[in-house]
Amino acid sequence: MSIFSPAMLVSVFVGAWFLMWSRVANLISYNAKYGAALTFKDMGAVFLDDIAVSHTLSGYDLFAPILAVLPAAAAFCDDYNSGYIKSILTRVSKRRYIRETLLCSSIAGGLAVFLPCFLSGVFYLVNGKLDTLENVNSWGYSTTFDETVYAGMQYVWGGLLLALMLMALAFLFGAIWSDIGLLVSVLLPNKYLALAAPFALYFSIHLIFYRIGFLLVLSPVNMLMPDTTFIPFTLYPLLYEVLLLGLVCVLFSVLAKRRLWDV
Repeated sequence: MSIFSPAMLVSVFVGAWFLMWSRVANLISYNAKYGAALTFKDMGAVFLDDIAVSHTLSGYDLFAPILAVLPAAAAFCDDYNSGYIKSILTRVSKRRYIRETLLCSSIAGGLAVFLPCFLSGVFYLVNGKLDTLENVNSWGYSTTFDETVYAGMQYVWGGLLLALMLMALAFLFGAIWSDIGLLVSVLLPNKYLALAAPFALYFSIHLIFYRIGFLLVLSPVNMLMPDTTFIPFTLYPLLYEVLLLGLVCVLFSVLAKRRLWDV
């Protein structure tokens, strides 16, 4: 039920607004200032650039973990602290409960980040241009991805292949940070800590890695929108997120079994 919860609606609405508000504000401001009647399509560039810029201007990538944890990261806390978990475990095994709780958190957290990215991506695609050499050359500027390992990939299928990869990264990102919230709730069964700790951890890791410099390639901030020059190869963000998700799932399973040993 987390997928259809009010918390999910809040995550999707807030996330979509973050990613599209700058285009809306620019259009309103330009038309008001010059008395023009431009449309969203008139302001559109190649759509991958619009997507990347929306992440940069909005700061969405910094706050995405907060949106990821809202729908389901506190599910274990609610069951455990209310005592309802005892009723659940009379009907299903502990292994099944842990597996289904983890699956629910992963899907809900993944969708909480994926859906805003998907909706905004469709918005920029409809109101922009496909990423082709012809469109980029007529635009007269270099693209966001020109100096990255995605310089060639950005033109495959008019940019749609890279866009699909970005959508996959968004889903994995949301699943990871929702599951990290679950992991925190197993260690310290406090609902508010489970919701707040993932963002604190995410932001702290980024600041530390940013200060060290050579560790910046490991910062989770760069895995949602990998438009930086230090990404080593095209599949690096996907492999990074898959490995991190697997590690978090294993840790949660082990610690949840220990937490529930006497329930």
